[in-house]
Amino acid sequence: MKYKSGYYLQITRHLFHGEKFQHFSKNAKWLYAVLCELEHRFTSEGKRKRTDWFYRSDKDLAKDSQMSLATTKRVKQELKNNKDIIELWQMHWKDKELGKKSEKHVTAFRILN
Repeated sequence: MKYKSGYYLQITRHLFHGEKFQHFSKNAKWLYAVLCELEHRFTSEGKRKRTDWFYRSDKDLAKDSQMSLATTKRVKQELKNNKDIIELWQMHWKDKELGKKSEKHVTAFRILN
């Protein structure tokens, strides 16, 4: 049965057969798929607000992908080296009251492919 009821994730078939992904490890392909799901969940389009990026801490991303924190960090670096597929950058917030940057760092992600 091709169409089932429930939630679906649209993902590029290049992940399985494409040249851009052929050098990725299995963990990198899995993390990319997880990031695509997170993109659908955390980005938005609308009249008031439009975002094409989202953020996650390493700890949250490890939990989302069901990988260890060390593996998540290593695989994230593998993805970071492929700038034509995904953009990653470190970010943190500025406290409105104190005017200081937050101590908690997160990674922002933008899926390009």
